[in-house]
Amino acid sequence: MIPKALKKKLTIEAFRLANYLSGKLGYDKVCALTSLAGELQLKLSRRRKGVVKKNFRLIRGDETGWEMTFRYFWSTVADTLMIPHVDREWVERKVLRIDGLEYAEAFRGKPLIVVSAHLGNPEFLANVAGVLGFHGVAVAEVPSGEWFREFLRIRERFGLKIVPVKGAYPRLVEAIKERKFVYLVSDRNVSREKGWVIRLGCGYRRVPTGFARLSLETGTPVIFAYGVPVETCGKYYVNVSPPYLPESMEDAIRWYTGHLYRALYRWTDRWFVFWDEWLNGPLS
Repeated sequence: MIPKALKKKLTIEAFRLANYLSGKLGYDKVCALTSLAGELQLKLSRRRKGVVKKNFRLIRGDETGWEMTFRYFWSTVADTLMIPHVDREWVERKVLRIDGLEYAEAFRGKPLIVVSAHLGNPEFLANVAGVLGFHGVAVAEVPSGEWFREFLRIRERFGLKIVPVKGAYPRLVEAIKERKFVYLVSDRNVSREKGWVIRLGCGYRRVPTGFARLSLETGTPVIFAYGVPVETCGKYYVNVSPPYLPESMEDAIRWYTGHLYRALYRWTDRWFVFWDEWLNGPLS
């Protein structure tokens, strides 16, 4: 068994090497390699296949199309690896369409909370926001230290400031006071907070409540946004919801659950959650 410290070091070096090679090989070759990785994982990763199939059953009621999840995921890996090596024009060309951009435009120079999910490519969405000039602060689930510094090369490429989950809340409040955007991915409860149990389709999950708390305590509106690839190694479709100002924690969670479920039902094969975090019931 590989020691934890060595495994972490190997992961960092592999990530660093992948970033370096991506700049040398170019996008087409990177896509070919990640496509191969997707097919290998599709054949070999029994546990993750089981999780993806369960996601489909509980969200959609059947497993039809589950295989594409791995292909789309590795396609987004290729896009993510290219970000340190491309310019703004490359990012702009990758966007096929943005529905609801006018809702974000209305908040230029004003504070806004942007809530998303592990749907499509949050890294790419963060860089689209940066290219469009919607600068702000995003929270990321990454370890500190050397790995975090490698990760920043991707997410901060076009002006977004990244803070780790631990101890993030005061910095988010400060960003709101500075009239910036705050970006939160809120479909997985990765922090130590208790979270809130929601129903998605036929299943129950626990989600973080940080976005709701921040909105209620600062009086800042929220929007739901995501960016999904419309084909493997192709362009992206981005969707931005109208702004909403919740009146209570229950109201905020109900708003988020509705947007999240509609997006997941439409794009189930682009929801990249490979851990079984479904609960046994609403009281779990």
